[in-house]
Amino acid sequence: MILSLIKYNISYYIKSAKYLPPVLFFGAFLAINYQTLPIGIWGNLHIISIAVFILSNWIGASFINSEDKTQQYITRLHVKNETVYHLSKIASIIIFLIPFYVIAILWPSIFGMFIRDILFSEILIYLAVLFLISLLGVSIGIFFNSHLFSAEMAILTHLLAIGVSVVPLNEIFKDNVFVVYSYYLLPPVNFLAHRLHSLDLNDEIFLIDQNFLTFIAYALGYAFILILLYNVIIQRKNKD
Repeated sequence: MILSLIKYNISYYIKSAKYLPPVLFFGAFLAINYQTLPIGIWGNLHIISIAVFILSNWIGASFINSEDKTQQYITRLHVKNETVYHLSKIASIIIFLIPFYVIAILWPSIFGMFIRDILFSEILIYLAVLFLISLLGVSIGIFFNSHLFSAEMAILTHLLAIGVSVVPLNEIFKDNVFVVYSYYLLPPVNFLAHRLHSLDLNDEIFLIDQNFLTFIAYALGYAFILILLYNVIIQRKNKD
């Protein structure tokens, strides 16, 4: 059932062509980012993470909006389990996104754009970080759809949410204790930023440590809570 739903969801989304603006944005971003060579491995991971976060947010919102309310109602009746229906949507978005961040890694790797050869273990770290960042982006983007907000309100609040998430406010206002501690309530998009840029300066190899494991737990927990909250809200909304 889940696999059939995922196949249906992705097929429906591709036919809607709503993926074109975010995909074109991401392609243009990569083309511009990879113009200046050589590329630092770890600084690049942070930059690509932000691009993937924006892409996954955008795809998440447009994916949910691709199926109109009548079609959603018919599909939900067919599935007979609303939780399965909504989780299949989220799984579909995450699967749809995988090729984009894989390309973001393979492009500079294959064409020798990095400052040195990237290790296989480092590619795995790239994949882990970008997967978690895309999961965070999707878990936020799904809220900003026409079923929960008016079209104008969804766009404005979504842009604000993305902006607040990607801008390192804790660094900009590091003397403001309230901002620094409040920042931990936001998605951990920049959680590894300082470490990644420090590694980049010294061309060091990324070692998995407590900081990285904390990021994994933080990102997974944050995304899980948002997805759970979305399911509760959307199901209550559908009952009204």
